[in-house]
Amino acid sequence: MPSIFKDRNKLLPKYIPSKLPHREEQMDTLRSFYEDALRTSQGMMNVQLIGGVGTGKTSTSLSFAREIEETAKNRGLRFKPVYLNLKILGTSKVMLYRALLREAAPEVYSSGLGASEILLQLIEHLSKTKKKILMILDEIGYLVKSGGKDVVYDFTRLNEVLPFKQVSINVVFIARDKQFHRYLDPAELSTLGRNYINFPNYRINEIVDILNYRVSEAFRQGAVSDEVIEYVANITSKPPVNGDIRYALDLLLFSGVLAEREGFERILPEHVRKVYGETHWSISTEELMNLPKNEKVVLLSIARALKNRRTAYVPLSKIREAYNIVCEEYHLKRKREIEEEVQDLCDRGIIDIKSLIKIGVNVETKKLVNFLENLINRLKKEI
Repeated sequence: MPSIFKDRNKLLPKYIPSKLPHREEQMDTLRSFYEDALRTSQGMMNVQLIGGVGTGKTSTSLSFAREIEETAKNRGLRFKPVYLNLKILGTSKVMLYRALLREAAPEVYSSGLGASEILLQLIEHLSKTKKKILMILDEIGYLVKSGGKDVVYDFTRLNEVLPFKQVSINVVFIARDKQFHRYLDPAELSTLGRNYINFPNYRINEIVDILNYRVSEAFRQGAVSDEVIEYVANITSKPPVNGDIRYALDLLLFSGVLAEREGFERILPEHVRKVYGETHWSISTEELMNLPKNEKVVLLSIARALKNRRTAYVPLSKIREAYNIVCEEYHLKRKREIEEEVQDLCDRGIIDIKSLIKIGVNVETKKLVNFLENLINRLKKEI
């Protein structure tokens, strides 16, 4: 059986695609901020990328770094982008500066240097070689809140360490929000600057566009339907995921792995539900136990309708059909209308209503069906 995937590596965090849909504006702003970086032999530009988890900050900065490095190469210039994840490197100033020197100037790297010596070595090397650098410092908020706020001062004033040396050092700071500013004193805030590029959470239509593009790169044609993409986008656009495109890509990746393991040639909505349910089980046992009896019956009907149709959403008419069968099977009194119960389940956050023809749940339906069937059997014995 052919693999569902064409190249699953295209879904991994380390992969930076050639296109970043819906981040064109941020890329253009970066270009405008750093347009002089390739022309001047000295100076410094600091820019902050601000946005929540999975909003494309890192991918945009690395894509920009790749672009500017290629431009410099075509112009015969020496340009080196350096990416450092401060959360991974930890709060040790010496370890951080060593990582910087190792990436920016490996030919002069020495593990025996102290923090101040490292900065001097770096400035001397850049001045001598005329090499320009773009530092991308990810998770700066974590470092500052962990006591490393003086790093901001150091990195934003590197060109002042040896003022008579001509160097071109530019810095991109990446943070989830501006809360870390509260930990900085006025001098540090001043050197940090006020050049912000905001990265808002992705909206559902933007998530669909991004997933369509990444699916075309990562999956065999026909392995991921429009319905699955829309379903993943709908999950991703709402709490608790809140537009995290990284989570959406992981959801597609692990759903594909699960589908292959179960012998399917394409991802079904049920595979997505199962993976999502394992990480965001939004319906607790307590919530289900405390539901009114008829809402449990309606919820069981929704789960059965979804399971039987193997789709992400079902129309209200199919839920009514399943509800009639459930009531007959369990000898329960049937209500003529169930819209009130369906709406209350939505208000509780247990189901999702996009329209009267698109009603679904964000958990594995097989697990939900078994639980509710056992629950209703117990309730029948107690009545």
